[in-house]
Amino acid sequence: MKKRVFVSIGFFCLFYSLFAMGTADVAQSKAIERVVSLSPSITETMYALDAENLLVARTDFCNWPPEVADIPSAGGFDGKAISMEKIVSFRPDLVCLTKGMHDHLEQPLTALGIQIFVSSAESVEGILQEIQDLALLLNRNEKAVEVVKKIRDDMNTARTLVETVGLGIQGKTVYWEISQSPYFTCGKTSFISDVLTSIGLENIFSDVEQPYPQVSEESIIARNPDFIIFPDYALQGDSGVSNIKNRIGWNKISAVEHDTVYPVDADLFSRPGPRLGDMAILLAQLVTDK
Repeated sequence: MKKRVFVSIGFFCLFYSLFAMGTADVAQSKAIERVVSLSPSITETMYALDAENLLVARTDFCNWPPEVADIPSAGGFDGKAISMEKIVSFRPDLVCLTKGMHDHLEQPLTALGIQIFVSSAESVEGILQEIQDLALLLNRNEKAVEVVKKIRDDMNTARTLVETVGLGIQGKTVYWEISQSPYFTCGKTSFISDVLTSIGLENIFSDVEQPYPQVSEESIIARNPDFIIFPDYALQGDSGVSNIKNRIGWNKISAVEHDTVYPVDADLFSRPGPRLGDMAILLAQLVTDK
């Protein structure tokens, strides 16, 4: 039986979540006791590092683990939807930002003497490094070693599953659909493309340098992916799969012909954080049908 994982969050949250980790500013001037996280991935990382006691505010879209609901919200994920006054009201020592999303907050926060952690990782190794960088700031170095080891072990497990159980799955191609109308996907410099490569699969748009490029429908059909993966934003389930299968001309695509079109949890499969290993294993299970 083919496995499908669903989610209940909007497209815009997924799209923004794709940029949720990255290069960190780890220069520490004082002990961190109060943290405002403006990124779902960083929020998840704080919990993974057993540093949730330092978290004083999150975004509306920080929804994992479930107990994060007890933490006050500073507002939406987009930095422009969160006021400086709201952030400052939580009296943070550290504010965690996302490159490209929260650039306009860097200077004002720094001017107020508030330390920032800016994230923008685009690879598996970049994500692992950021977990360690954040742990250094929060004095959770030993826990970071444990978290990083588990992710590496899970990635190896996923790759082994593809190599030994998949029987010909290794090297198969994947089209990862972020959105339709227009079509956006994952390019070479996205962490998702790196995950695919790491477990023995090939992103059909790995030759495109941009992390999340817009592509044409014709190019998707021409590249004929063996698998189609799409984050399920609205609990579409089988209806989402049917939508893809019924697109004009898509019946010629191998993934459609062989019924290898899979919806996945948009949160888990779009956040470059501590659940990266879980994502890799579930992806390997999907493509190997185990």
